[in-house]
Amino acid sequence: MKKALILIILVFFGSVANSQQLTTVFNDEFSKWNYGSLSFRTVFNDEWDNWSCDGTTIKTTFSNDWDRWEIGEVMMATSFANDFDSWEIRGHGKTIKVRTTFNEDFERWDLSGDLDGTLRTVFSDDYDRWAVDVDWEGIHPELKMAVLFVAIFTAFHVVG
Repeated sequence: MKKALILIILVFFGSVANSQQLTTVFNDEFSKWNYGSLSFRTVFNDEWDNWSCDGTTIKTTFSNDWDRWEIGEVMMATSFANDFDSWEIRGHGKTIKVRTTFNEDFERWDLSGDLDGTLRTVFSDDYDRWAVDVDWEGIHPELKMAVLFVAIFTAFHVVG
């Protein structure tokens, strides 16, 4: 039994160690995030529909309509209106689908289409820290920002 438990722990920490992490700058403060060299920030305090990431604008297509976002030249939209567990990201000749692994479980996301991978919270019910297991090779930076923004949006809108 002890060997099985140790093996499970090693597998868990091994998978988290191999992925990069998207984290808030301060705990329970969802307006500032870091991922490697990328920094996501709200443009104005308490204005959640206008963001910036290293000079790239991230904003809703229409004011307070959180179903559609523009990230530079990339469009990110929910598959169905007000259904925030399925997104489609289009731009730079690629289409990426981001869906919750399980219905209404916003802690785990699967990527498909022109990019495969997963986004998941590191700890249950803790949306400040995400494990990002994606091979970004050949992916435009604006597409990368859009994929990461799904986790950020989940933290501040669905959970926060």
